[in-house]
Amino acid sequence: MAPLSEHGGLITGAEESASVSSTRQGAGREPVSLVRPELARRVREAVDTPTPEQPAHVFPVLAPDLTDKPPIETLPAQVVEVSRDYPLSERTGEPKRPITVLIAIVFAWMSVAVTVGAFCWGWWVIANDTSQFHPAARILTWTHPDPVSALAIVMVLVVGLICVLMVAAAGVVAYNAWAGAPWIRIGALVCLGVLLLSVLLNWWFTAAMAPLAIAAGLLWLPVVKRYLTAVALSKEVAVIEIPSTNIVYGRQPLIGGRG
Repeated sequence: MAPLSEHGGLITGAEESASVSSTRQGAGREPVSLVRPELARRVREAVDTPTPEQPAHVFPVLAPDLTDKPPIETLPAQVVEVSRDYPLSERTGEPKRPITVLIAIVFAWMSVAVTVGAFCWGWWVIANDTSQFHPAARILTWTHPDPVSALAIVMVLVVGLICVLMVAAAGVVAYNAWAGAPWIRIGALVCLGVLLLSVLLNWWFTAAMAPLAIAAGLLWLPVVKRYLTAVALSKEVAVIEIPSTNIVYGRQPLIGGRG
């Protein structure tokens, strides 16, 4: 049965062919735009035309209005409390090290140098003259007359251990005097006691006690005490009271009132 036309009549073959042809032609055409041409042209011009404040193809970003928003509460800044009558370093802002501390540090490193030098010189003499093995250190005389016995090997290890302790003790004084450790004055006396082990070696090692004793004496001067007190005050952390008012619990609003 032939289809009906929109007027109620039968559609002939010619009319059906014309209808299909018009449908195919319409399928190749572009769809009708729902935006008015004038509006579309103005939008394209606004986007493609750069301005000094806005480059091309960049849409403006509207900043949120924060004029009516309350300020954000922050914790107060930590202020380093240092004695007012003590000078501060212009480069670091920390208490300035007095010249006495610097001299004490130099003497502590001199003690390290004397210990290392005595150790190296002793083994150099032994390497060139094996008869000097026992006189090289007092505890090595306990191994006489056999320099290659098990006891001699143990005593050599003890000599090396004493040298390490002496170098470490003087180094601890030098480093912590520079850092301004509050216990350095007592620590210097303890480290000086460690160097008493040098009496088990020889007089060259014992000579390392002299510069460290001078360093310990300098650290007990009143100017060093004021410096250590200033350093201790500068490292104290101030107690900050966290405000307990105006605290909002739950979901927080976003910036700009979009929450």
